[in-house]
Amino acid sequence: MNVSTNPWIWFMGIGMLSLYSFIYKENPIYRLFEHIYVGASVGYTFVTAYGNIIDQAWTPLTTEGKLNLLVPIILGLMLYTRYFKPIAWISRWPMSFLMGLGIGVSTYGLLESQLIAQSKAAMMPLFVKSSEGALLLGRSINNIIMILGVLGVLFYFFFSVEHKGPVRRMASLGRMVMMITFGVAFGNVVMGRISLLLGTISDIFGTWLGII
Repeated sequence: MNVSTNPWIWFMGIGMLSLYSFIYKENPIYRLFEHIYVGASVGYTFVTAYGNIIDQAWTPLTTEGKLNLLVPIILGLMLYTRYFKPIAWISRWPMSFLMGLGIGVSTYGLLESQLIAQSKAAMMPLFVKSSEGALLLGRSINNIIMILGVLGVLFYFFFSVEHKGPVRRMASLGRMVMMITFGVAFGNVVMGRISLLLGTISDIFGTWLGII
C-alpha cells in the first residue's frame, strides 16, 4: 500500500468521495464540493475567455496590425451595452448578427451531416466485387442489410399509404431496426458511464490510496 503524499491527489480523492456521497443522501460535505466545483468551473471559464481576448484579439491587433479584428471587437463591446438602459438597444445589433451567423452555420452543418452525408452513405451497391471480379459476400450482405434497414425506417414513417401487406412488413422491419439502434445507443451510454466509474475507482484506490 503506497498512499500518495501529493496534496492535490488527496483533494481529488476526497472531492470524488464527497460527490459520490450524494448517492446516500444530500449532505453538507457534498454541497461544499459542489460549490467548489461550480466556482472552479466559472473561474476557469473567465480565465479562458480573458486568454482568448488577449491571444485572438488584442495581441494580433496591437502587434500584427490586423485591423479587421476591430469589427468583432466592436461587436463584442456592443453586447455589454445591454447593462445600460439608455443605450441597451445597441446590443440588439451584435445579437442579431450572432443569431443569424449561428443559424446559418448550424443549418449547413445539420444538412451536411444528417441529410446529405447520410443520403450518400445509404447509396451503396447491393453486390460488391473485388478488382478481380469476384463477389465479396461479406460486404455485399452488409450493404443489403443496410439498404433494407434504411428503407424499412423510411417506410415506418411513411403515412401516406396504409400500413398493410408489404408496406406493413417493411414498416415492422424499420421498427425492429430502430429498436436495435436504440439498444446499441443505450449500451454505449452504459459502457461510457461504467468506464467513468472504473476511472474514478482507479483514481481513488490506485492513484490516491495505492491499493491497486
